[in-house]
Amino acid sequence: MKIFKKIIKGIADFLGVTVVNISFIIIFVTFLLTIVSRYIFKHPVTWSYEISVLAYMWTMFFGVGKAMETDEHVVFGLVYDKRTPSGKFAFLLIYNITLIALLILSFIPCVQSLLSKRMVTGVLKLPYKVVFAPFIYMIMDIIVRSFINIKRAYITYRTDNSEISAAVKKEIEK
Repeated sequence: MKIFKKIIKGIADFLGVTVVNISFIIIFVTFLLTIVSRYIFKHPVTWSYEISVLAYMWTMFFGVGKAMETDEHVVFGLVYDKRTPSGKFAFLLIYNITLIALLILSFIPCVQSLLSKRMVTGVLKLPYKVVFAPFIYMIMDIIVRSFINIKRAYITYRTDNSEISAAVKKEIEK
């Protein structure tokens, strides 16, 4: 089981870090190439915009799981930060359960839609099945990370409450 977890972690790290870094480098190089070809050589490259958009999509699709893992995604914490540990646990539970339910509900229609696509991109003629395949990975990754977040929130909640309980017991014993 440890080997299986290690392999899955390695694949997730490769997709969430290496592929994201490569696709971001592709965005940057394509951007530079576009500027050089248009303003220095006076001959714009037609495919550069499409490559940039596709690389950006892949950066987002593969990077969202890593952002969730490290808790670096955009959140609105004004209300959450003012809650008690049980309130924070309730917020995390509601958020993650809702996210899991909606993504599971949308998973099969997304896969069916992806597999039924016969379209290709405008310039490079890449099939949409290939271009949007990482979206399916993103959905699965978010579902798994949401379950992990629920487990982590529960452990944190139990730990915080046991520390509070121990402190209260000490005060009562005095």
